[in-house]
Amino acid sequence: MIHVLTLTYLTPRETVTAHLAEHKAWLREHADQGRILLSGPRPEGGAVIVTADLDETQVRALIESDPWHKLGIASYEHVAFEGRGVSPGVVTAAEPDEGVLLINVATTDDPAASVAALASAVEHVSATADGFRGSRLLTSVEGDAIVNFAAWTDRKRFDAIFEDPEFTRRYQEFAKTTTGAKYRLYRTSRVITPNR
Repeated sequence: MIHVLTLTYLTPRETVTAHLAEHKAWLREHADQGRILLSGPRPEGGAVIVTADLDETQVRALIESDPWHKLGIASYEHVAFEGRGVSPGVVTAAEPDEGVLLINVATTDDPAASVAALASAVEHVSATADGFRGSRLLTSVEGDAIVNFAAWTDRKRFDAIFEDPEFTRRYQEFAKTTTGAKYRLYRTSRVITPNR
């Protein structure tokens, strides 16, 4: 389950600020370990943390390890939900799983045509392929390349798309719009978050 943790300050602002460095170090440690996906202050006071896919025991241990919790600086309320929809490139598993991330880089003289052709192939995959988690198409600032990030549950399901003649046909149409293309599959090996 994904957990949205809402922190409410229980002490004066000066106490919160005095222990902010410890709390930030805790946030960074757990973000680097893949347990925390997103965190930040709320405009009206307090903060919000969104966790990776953790069970109740793991989220309880996470909360109890926060210096603000230990010192009684903040209380935690949390809402859990099943994270079924996720943007490609966001890994919700706190521990490595079988998921793979495709990164496909193509150079092109016509980025609009390349994006349109690749989008056609990816839209076909999104409607037909098991294990497809989503895709994000990017165009370089210079307009000479496009990048496709696509997330898959596992390598076997990714490899299966090449057995689909319609996907193959659409991907070949995309290849005709490029001056070169290369893809690789990746798994997360380490996460490093901002140290500030």
